[in-house]
Order: sequence, then C-alpha cells, then structure tokens
Amino acid sequence: MTEKKDRRTRMAALAGGVILAALGIMFLANNFLGFLNAWRIWPLFLLIPVIPLAINWLEKGREAAGSVLPITILVFYCGHFLWLTHSHWAGAGTSWPNYLFGPGLGFLFLYFIERRPGLLAPAFVLLGLGAAFYSGIYGSSLPLGAFLVIAGAILVLTSRRK
Repeated sequence: MTEKKDRRTRMAALAGGVILAALGIMFLANNFLGFLNAWRIWPLFLLIPVIPLAINWLEKGREAAGSVLPITILVFYCGHFLWLTHSHWAGAGTSWPNYLFGPGLGFLFLYFIERRPGLLAPAFVLLGLGAAFYSGIYGSSLPLGAFLVIAGAILVLTSRRK
C-alpha cells in the first residue's frame, strides 16, 4: 500500500514539475518571440488551480476523484476563452451553450472514474441541453443527433458491464 502511495506522490511531483517547467519555457521563449500578450493568454490563468487539483488527484487516486469536475470545467473554459480571445470574441454570441458543456463533461468524466450511475443524469441533461441549443442556433439537427447517438452508445456499453 505504501509503495503505491509513494508511486502516486512521485507521479504527482513529476506532473507538477513538468507543468511548471513548460510554463517557464513558454515565458522565457516569450522574451525572444514576443507571442504572449496578456489580452490573449489570460485564459491560461484558469489552469493555475488545475495544478494542485491534478496533483491531489494523482496522489490520492479515487479518493480525490471529485477533483475531476473542477479540472474538466476549468480546462474546457480555458480552451473556450482562448478560442474567443484569438477570434476577437466573434463567436461569443453563438457559443454560449459551451457554458453547459463544461460541467456536463465534468460529470461525464467523473462517471467514467467513479462508475456511479447517478452522475450520468446531470451529464446528459447539461450536454443534451447544450446540443439542443446549438441545433437551434445553427438550424441543424446534427449536434442534437450526435449527442443522442453518443449518449445511447454510452448507456448501452455501460449496461453490459454490470
């Protein structure tokens, strides 16, 4: 048991070290290339709380699986806001269903880790609403249809494991 805990602690330290070193390299490279502008990279600061949450999850395993929810939400929103800042917020008016996808994906990933069926309901409600709103915004049934197929496949595949 202690060996497993020591391995997790080493993995957490390794992950934290790699992340910090990568950030340091990025900031050092900025001195020569000048690609980091505060107005463009501010979403990366959403990843700061992800580091201790991920380290905690790596150290404690399933005991700290609840960290997956905020990790997923923050990483998803970081990507969404990076896209919006680089597109000069052109898609902000039509991408608001992404605010439903962040927590929906968090619940879905948490379900895959903990295998508690009660986590699928909020995941499917949030993801389904987001897909339905995207279908309405773009006048296409593709997002809703794709969601229904994926949700059905998840239910079928997870029902076979019991």
